[in-house]
Amino acid sequence: MQIERDRITEAGAVIAGWTRLWSQLLVVHVAGPDGRCRGCPSSAHAAPRSPCRLAELAVAAQSAHRTRSRGGGSA
Repeated sequence: MQIERDRITEAGAVIAGWTRLWSQLLVVHVAGPDGRCRGCPSSAHAAPRSPCRLAELAVAAQSAHRTRSRGGGSA
């Protein structure tokens, strides 16, 4: 869904400067052996397939951070 992807990209740009946050999300929200996110445990239902929304957000933030670091975006 393009609208959802755009929102994740926008949110990633907002948190791009919070490197400790998105770098930890990248460490925790990874695929387990079953292909589900290890960082999204739930006793009520199965974890989402990886990449989860938080992992997608972290990747978007990392990308925005790299763009800014190269001088390609405004801070």
